[in-house]
Amino acid sequence: MDSTTAERRYRAFLAAAQLRYPWQFRCPGGPEDAEGVQVDVPPGWYGVLERLFEQVEAGMPMAERHGFRWRRLCARQGMLEVAFDGLRDPVSPRVVEARDRAAVTCEACGYPGARREVAGRFTVSCNHHFIERLLHGHPQGESAARHWWDTPQPGLGNRTPAAYMAAGPPSEVLIEQALRLAMPPVPTLEPAHRQRLQAVWPVLDEALGEGLRSLRVAEFNPRARRGGTLIALVAGSADASAQAAAVTRLARNGFSDLRLRLVAQSDLVAPAAADDPWACMLALEASVSLSRAEPDQAFLVR
Repeated sequence: MDSTTAERRYRAFLAAAQLRYPWQFRCPGGPEDAEGVQVDVPPGWYGVLERLFEQVEAGMPMAERHGFRWRRLCARQGMLEVAFDGLRDPVSPRVVEARDRAAVTCEACGYPGARREVAGRFTVSCNHHFIERLLHGHPQGESAARHWWDTPQPGLGNRTPAAYMAAGPPSEVLIEQALRLAMPPVPTLEPAHRQRLQAVWPVLDEALGEGLRSLRVAEFNPRARRGGTLIALVAGSADASAQAAAVTRLARNGFSDLRLRLVAQSDLVAPAAADDPWACMLALEASVSLSRAEPDQAFLVR
């Protein structure tokens, strides 16, 4: 979809919502032409918001509508952010439902999808649009991606990726090939970089315990001397609460510049089917291992 078509579709969606549910967009106690609501969501989520507006219309008592207005409805890193003024009890459960629906709805087309990363940016995508995102991020640019797309590939039965995609839903084989194509260079760590990053080991040992198997670093910019993606390979499944605790511990010990990703070792067998395909492929194709180091743990912040 080109930018002009996308803008027209956005304006049509917003105008229709304001006409159908005008009270949801008015500033309480202010004129009807007051500053508008901030709405910034992709086309695939228009249906999510339309359903939210309809549910609030049905559930909000007439006597309470004068104090209500949406303030912000925005997409941020694959999540729906919602802010509003007015009575919360009839609205908050509907907002939670909308956020949950957005989390599994492709931002581009509205079909089922998953929140997945490409080069530090999270978006909810179906498999088709996930591949499009990967090709858009090809390190050698659009022409190289287009050349690959139109060139027969041995791993696809000597069919072009374009023909393979047209024959049916994207397979894990095609997704894995697109992932490999989009990978950044393998980082080169100077001794000073490596020494600093090795100090992460005892920090994550404290947070993850015996489940931590190995550490790898990817997407590292040696010119910046800091930053990058830290991949922790763990036994069993990658637990979201364990990751949150580990991120907090890293920040307290001076490693807030590192993006931590937990990857189950079993996911490396089929990265395209994993919850975090990007981090899995980084671990396989575009990262370097960090050997275990044991600095004095008395200096660690608990």
